Amino acid sequence: MDDAFQNYKKSGEILAKTFELVGSIIKPGIHLLEIAERAEKHIREQSAQPAFPVNISINEIAAHYSPIINDDSTIPENSIVKVDAGVSVDGYLSDAARTFIFDDKWQHMKDTARKALDEAIEIVKPNESVFRVGEIVQKCIEAEGFKPIVNLSGHSMSQYSLHDGVSIPNYSVSKKIRDDSHRFQIGTAYAIEPFVTTGIGRVTDSAEETIFRQFRKSKSNNMSAKISEIYQFIDENFHRLPFSWRWLYNAGFSIEDIEKADKRLHNDHVIHGYPVLIEATKNPVTQEEETLFVGKKQVYVITSKK
Repeated sequence: MDDAFQNYKKSGEILAKTFELVGSIIKPGIHLLEIAERAEKHIREQSAQPAFPVNISINEIAAHYSPIINDDSTIPENSIVKVDAGVSVDGYLSDAARTFIFDDKWQHMKDTARKALDEAIEIVKPNESVFRVGEIVQKCIEAEGFKPIVNLSGHSMSQYSLHDGVSIPNYSVSKKIRDDSHRFQIGTAYAIEPFVTTGIGRVTDSAEETIFRQFRKSKSNNMSAKISEIYQFIDENFHRLPFSWRWLYNAGFSIEDIEKADKRLHNDHVIHGYPVLIEATKNPVTQEEETLFVGKKQVYVITSKK
């Protein structure tokens, strides 16, 4: 196997171990901040980096909540918790999610997300249309009495790029609007991630943003020294992958300076935030996700312990 695959494989192995750690500590009452920081620390201890801040999305929150600086929120009793995490090994990325439940009434929803994911993985092969995944996911989820979230999708990945141009739907897309070029390609990594809900099957943006990404270089020459230092830190360390302001706080920058930099870099359109996503009718959501690498003779589920 080539170096790219070996890096993907290492990334996936680290992420699988990270979820073992998360599974050993997550419980009602534990602080979200502790879960995220222990998981991210574990990744860094393996000579890797988080591909993005650990997402911990509770109940009707579907995605994009990551603990903020001094976050005091905890895992509630009787909740559904989606933990979505990723690992970067020299920019080769893995991305996976697990649902943890703290009430048996959510077991069917959790199992359905896993079943939909497993059935989708089974059909992946070189040159197969990504739209087959959507057909299978929707059919599986609706057969169990739930709905897939249609405006969240899986995605192709490449070095230092989490969403590399190909979306993998969670519903059956009309053949009239399918892009026939969107097929699984040899040598490419893909994340498949069904979301299951008792709601209407859509998410909406909340006003809150906890995850950010640099998407272009700054052209400004009149930043303050501290804002310039923060910008340089982001530019040099995150490779335009998503980040948390919490990471800069942990690196020694003050909350006051971070807030000023956040405002300035947003205003200059250097960074943008990802809104926390909530099921439109505020019904609960489950999620399962794996990263696959498509080889010539085999499809590897690199984030699975199996």
